[in-house]
Amino acid sequence: HVRLVCWILCFCLLPSSMGALCSCCCGTRDVVPDAPDVIIPDPEEDEQIVVTIDQAAIASRDYLAYRGLGTEDRNERWFFLNKSGSKWGGNVQMEVENFVRGLDPNDENKGQVLWRSDFIDQPFFQQQLRDVGGSMLQFAFTGFVDSMFDRPHYDDGYYISHGGGWDRDYRTSLFLNWNMRTEASLSSTVRKGFGFPVKLVVYAQGTGVARYFEVEEPIYEERGEGENRQRVQVGTRRRWERHEREYVDFVQFAVCDVASGQPVVDQFGAAVVFTVHGDSADWTNNCSTNEIGGNSEFIIVAGDSTDWTNNYATKFFDVQQRGGWFTKDPPTITTKAGVDPALALLIAHLCTKEFSTAQIKSNFHPRFPYDPLSAVFGFF
Repeated sequence: HVRLVCWILCFCLLPSSMGALCSCCCGTRDVVPDAPDVIIPDPEEDEQIVVTIDQAAIASRDYLAYRGLGTEDRNERWFFLNKSGSKWGGNVQMEVENFVRGLDPNDENKGQVLWRSDFIDQPFFQQQLRDVGGSMLQFAFTGFVDSMFDRPHYDDGYYISHGGGWDRDYRTSLFLNWNMRTEASLSSTVRKGFGFPVKLVVYAQGTGVARYFEVEEPIYEERGEGENRQRVQVGTRRRWERHEREYVDFVQFAVCDVASGQPVVDQFGAAVVFTVHGDSADWTNNCSTNEIGGNSEFIIVAGDSTDWTNNYATKFFDVQQRGGWFTKDPPTITTKAGVDPALALLIAHLCTKEFSTAQIKSNFHPRFPYDPLSAVFGFF
């Protein structure tokens, strides 16, 4: 029976290339990908690199970083991004490994870990339910900096009309304004990094919309007996239904000193904080530069971060990813010179996968009431 279960899991985790094995055989990793014929040396800690990140196997939580723009050549595999820990929303780890294996006596398939991150897979969301035009209360934390751009969630009408496709005679609408704050540690035993413990703090704000309509249903009774028995409508009843949409307005990332909790600064004295616009607006057409507002202490990223794409620039990396309704290309990461590329790769993967617009929306579960007329407004 154990072999049968293992075979089934292996079938479910079919590898993207030959050589991958299933997690029930391999302990703390979903797959064990084949190493390249010649292991690519680790980059220098200030070197700029270009990598493309692809899923290691179908349904796997692990990823491979390939040197350059493609993901087909096994010999261009540079790093393995191994996610382990809880699969049910608890504590998890993400490790950036090279293919120098055999150093860990407890795991012969483990490569040398250059950087590691520990975080909670499903963070907590604070939600505020309100009526159309109702006051939006102040969250306890609104980010490290005041992002100086037009936040569309201040305009209820924007969300009523955004995207189109509403197709009912709606009786009323309710709004949920939400925020999420979480963090991921960043640690290394072999790379210099900042020289002191740091973490990635992630803050996001978004909006949910529920538009309610009534559905009238007939009420029937069985009347008569024998051949004369028939089903007769005796009345109607009404029930509420709703259409929902959720949006990520923006996500803010900050590399912070663990001791002080404040963002670290780069070589120019600017805080390492960057804000990525979510899927609630077409920011690509609104932004023409990587920095807006003339404030050198933070960066507002031009580009997009949607369910299917990630295209923006930060102080650590640039990312390009195309996509559509049914598929999306693997993201290509270009790290910045002067930044440890292995650390930049880890942060880029966290930003574009674990804390991406798509993943945040997947983790968010709006708590709209069944009956909008008896809704209790406020925080929960």
